[in-house]
Amino acid sequence: MKIKLAKEEEEYIENLVLAGLYKNGGDVVKDALEIHASYREKSKKDLLEEIDKGWNGPDSSKSMNDIISAKKKNKIL
Repeated sequence: MKIKLAKEEEEYIENLVLAGLYKNGGDVVKDALEIHASYREKSKKDLLEEIDKGWNGPDSSKSMNDIISAKKKNKIL
């Protein structure tokens, strides 16, 4: 796979390698992808927890019309 990077991105990767933090650019990209995957998994977990709280939380005393009206008026309930 070939990936085209902006000049700034190439320089950033090169600086990390020159600083001795990585052996090569491929290691920088691999690390970045692992961090990204971890971030996405945490985001997904956090979102599912919030959905669960909503489903299992107490019912609201407000009707859908109350919520829609407040949103239209830009009010917070």
